[in-house]
Amino acid sequence: MEAEEGRVLLTGTASSAAVADQIGKMGASFSKDVVNSIRLAPPRQKQVMLKVRFAQVDRSKLTQFGINWFSTNQNLLGSISTQQFAPPQLKDSKGGTGGSTIGLSDLLNIFLFHPGTNVGATIKALQDRNLLEILAEPNLLAASGEPARFLAGGELPYPVVSGVAGANTVSVQFKPFGVKLEFTGTIGSDNTIRLKVFPEVSALDYTNAVTINGFVLPAIATRHAETVVELRDGQTFGVAGLLDKRTTAQFAKVPGIADVPILGQLFRSRSMNALNSELLVIVTPTIVDPIAEPAPEPELPRMPIAPLDPGQFDRGVPGASGSK
Repeated sequence: MEAEEGRVLLTGTASSAAVADQIGKMGASFSKDVVNSIRLAPPRQKQVMLKVRFAQVDRSKLTQFGINWFSTNQNLLGSISTQQFAPPQLKDSKGGTGGSTIGLSDLLNIFLFHPGTNVGATIKALQDRNLLEILAEPNLLAASGEPARFLAGGELPYPVVSGVAGANTVSVQFKPFGVKLEFTGTIGSDNTIRLKVFPEVSALDYTNAVTINGFVLPAIATRHAETVVELRDGQTFGVAGLLDKRTTAQFAKVPGIADVPILGQLFRSRSMNALNSELLVIVTPTIVDPIAEPAPEPELPRMPIAPLDPGQFDRGVPGASGSK
């Protein structure tokens, strides 16, 4: 605040409109002639940090150990099950008698962890028992309302034939595969986070491969889910139920003697192995405030101005010397 020929000049930057209005009222107490040149600082946009864990769970071993990830107990706030794209319903695990259990056979399960649950320790315990394998663990940061993407994998080249008969042209296109994540987080006025998440895991599938002109082109086995949830800062939720069932055949034989007719059958073995796995995506969003304050604007050179004296204005401050 500066004074010049009975006029009060207000300059600078205010953090909000309320602060600027308060400064203007202070200047009006010194003079009726107030020039308010205070500018508002641009608002700092909050950001959403997303910590994601893609895990592969061996469902067969989990069943042997008697572990049910999706039993709603005191460590869970509730559960949501789409039941093959049915409208989601929230079940309160604390209300009523008994506890509801979301089975592993559901197409898609979403569960909310209690903030006091140590998710990292639980995952580490399952890893030590070879029940869980971490596929990827990305951390993504994006401004509120802005999308973010993550891909850890590769791109599969495949030929595309176009044109008319007798004048065909072959071009090469690429299909991405691997661990993929897309999300958009929006921070509400009460610091709740509305999160739209699209996790996807894909791998090359040579079982369903096709052969074109001598080239073997594998298929891409994909598991993905899409959901929108609203939760508090630091709360963890998971997406599960993305199943993968594979059957592999293994052959073993004793070289030489196993090729002898009839007798060689005794020196051969064949086994069928069933792989029953499930993709588990654990997501923890947090709110990040920008650390750096707006840089101060450079001051322009000014002529020397006498110190502010309330006596030179038409209306002084009550109780000050020279006031009427």
